[in-house]
Amino acid sequence: MHPANRISLISLLMLALILPAPIHAQPPQLPVFAQWARNMGQSGLRRFYSTGADLGELINRQVSYQVARRQELAIRTFAPGPPLPESAFATEMEGYVAQWDSLHRVKGKTGNPLYLRGLARSAKRLEWDKVHSRNDRYDLGVLYAPSARSYLAAGLALEETRVTLKNTTGNTRLSAAGLRLDGGWILSDTLALGARIEDLHFSGNNSVTIQAGPALRTIARDLDFRRQYLQLEGILRMTSTQLDWLPAGWQLGGMAGAHWLYQDYENRINSLGQAVTEPFGNTERLGVLRTGVFISGAAGADRTWSPYLEVLLDREYTNMDRPFTSRNSSIFRTGLAKTLGTGKRLSLEWQHSNNSSSTRDRDNIILLVVFDF
Repeated sequence: MHPANRISLISLLMLALILPAPIHAQPPQLPVFAQWARNMGQSGLRRFYSTGADLGELINRQVSYQVARRQELAIRTFAPGPPLPESAFATEMEGYVAQWDSLHRVKGKTGNPLYLRGLARSAKRLEWDKVHSRNDRYDLGVLYAPSARSYLAAGLALEETRVTLKNTTGNTRLSAAGLRLDGGWILSDTLALGARIEDLHFSGNNSVTIQAGPALRTIARDLDFRRQYLQLEGILRMTSTQLDWLPAGWQLGGMAGAHWLYQDYENRINSLGQAVTEPFGNTERLGVLRTGVFISGAAGADRTWSPYLEVLLDREYTNMDRPFTSRNSSIFRTGLAKTLGTGKRLSLEWQHSNNSSSTRDRDNIILLVVFDF
């Protein structure tokens, strides 16, 4: 996309996000928790809260940059010369994700909803000739709705990661625990704001077997680092109430947001007594400004099937600047969701992301079950 067109698209979306819209009173016959569940679904906040795709996308980019940088450093060690082109380190990935997310309402005397939250997710990443990995995540938390148009949540996040190197013999094992905070606010009938913050501490070990003369040598080391993540997103959703030409049950909208991933490593010594140097030093930073458009519809005799499509554009800001130098990326998401009842949804989604130089491509399939009680 031409830079001028991209700036125009971003400007239009940001203008749409700040335009006020009337706030209509909620139907009085619905209890607060039912109003809240409906509002979260219509505004896009329930989808925002349940998905981990945005964090997963950033982590996959980070891993790709690490792997490519290690390759570049290895080539420099054994074959000094002019820098190789970015295309020499091109990477293609496949991902498969299955996730269950549930809210269980705690019934009490207060009219404001209080929920216990549980999440279980397993994600596989396949970079066929380089790295295979699997990450399992479990979230336990509490969500409180101060009103039918907002929520605040806090919880514990646990992760287990296993990595196997394919271009040599090596593996990594990591465990993590930390705090996750969330918030969501419906600002008008068309606009919502979602926020997510988490801070996890990882520890584990890594070992790599290399050829040292006629013999093989295994080099091992401990890993200890902290990962912080921040996500802030404005969500625009319009229906036939705002756009009379839009069919009933359809939504048209977009988003504008910012993502920040920060990783800080502790100094470590390997089994050879050598200080370990990470490919980008002891800190890795990846920031993304993102904007996009979204459309979904209602299909089927009972109108409970929802095909949807989303196109996103990214601009990166990072210190992981070699060998990939492209800072513009696009993400295409499409899927089909089935509404099983209030707060109950099953979706199958395909995602494709790539940078502007087409040196980093990723395809991802996500099966997501949201089942609130």
